[in-house]
Amino acid sequence: MRFAREITALIAAPVAVWIVGWSHAYVFDVAVAAIGILAMIEFLTLGRRKGYDIPIPLCVVVTLILMTAFILPQLSVELGVFVALLVIPAWYVLGARPLDDSLPSSAVSVLATTYVGMLGGSLIRLRNDFPDGAKLVFFLLLVVWMGDTGAYYFGRAFGRHKMSPRISPKKTIEGGIGGVFTSVVAAVIIHFTFFPAFPLLHAIIAGVILSIAGMIGDLTESMWKRSADVKDSGTLLPGHGGMLDRFDSIFFTTPILYCYWTLIVHGFRTLNIMQG
Repeated sequence: MRFAREITALIAAPVAVWIVGWSHAYVFDVAVAAIGILAMIEFLTLGRRKGYDIPIPLCVVVTLILMTAFILPQLSVELGVFVALLVIPAWYVLGARPLDDSLPSSAVSVLATTYVGMLGGSLIRLRNDFPDGAKLVFFLLLVVWMGDTGAYYFGRAFGRHKMSPRISPKKTIEGGIGGVFTSVVAAVIIHFTFFPAFPLLHAIIAGVILSIAGMIGDLTESMWKRSADVKDSGTLLPGHGGMLDRFDSIFFTTPILYCYWTLIVHGFRTLNIMQG
C-alpha cells in the first residue's frame, strides 16, 4: 500500500508542479474544479451509504456554479452560495421527497456543495489574486503535505499517545508534533529557496497554523468516513484513496493561508508603508 502511495505521488507530482507553476490560469482553474467535483461526489456518496436521498447531478451543477463564481469576476461568490442554499432544499420540496430523512439529506447535500465549492474555490483565488499566487499554492501544498508525511513517520517511530482514538486510532500526539516540526522546516526552506517574499517569521507562523489546521481537516474527513463506515472516500488514487482523502487538508487550509497573506502579511506591509 505504501509502495502504491509513493508511485502515485511520483507520477502525479510533475503534472501538479506544471499546473500550479506554469500552466495558464484557466488550466489551473479547470483542474481545481475537476478535483473539487470528484471530491464532492465522494462526499455525497458517503451520505448515500448512510441511506440519505442525495441529488448528486444537481449538486454537481450547483458546485460548478459556485466554483465558477471564484473564476469569473462578473459573478459573485455570494450568488453561488445563494444558489446552493435555495436550489438544493427546493429540490426536496418540489420533488416531493420522503420527509423522514429530508433534514439530514438536504443538510448533507448543502454541506458537501458549499464545503467543496467554497474551500476549493478559495484555492483558485489563492493562485489568481496575487502576483505570487503560484508560490503561495506551492507553499500551501508543500507545507501541508510535508507535515502529513512527517506526522506519519514521527508517529510510527515515537507515537505513544493517541490524538483522537475515537476518530482515527493511528494518529498520535507525537506524530502531530512531528508534523508541525516538518511543516515549519518546509516553510523555512521555501523562504530561503524560492519564496523570500514570504517573511521568515510569517512563514514559520503560517507553517505552524497550516499544519495544525491540516490535521483538523484530515480528522474532520475521517470523522465523516467513520460515520459512513468506510476506510477511504474513494479509490481514484492508488495508495491515497480518493480525491477527498488527498485534498481534505488542502481544502481546510487554503482559506486560512489566503486570509493570513491578505490580512497579516500584506496588512503589516501596508501599515509599515503608511508609517514610513
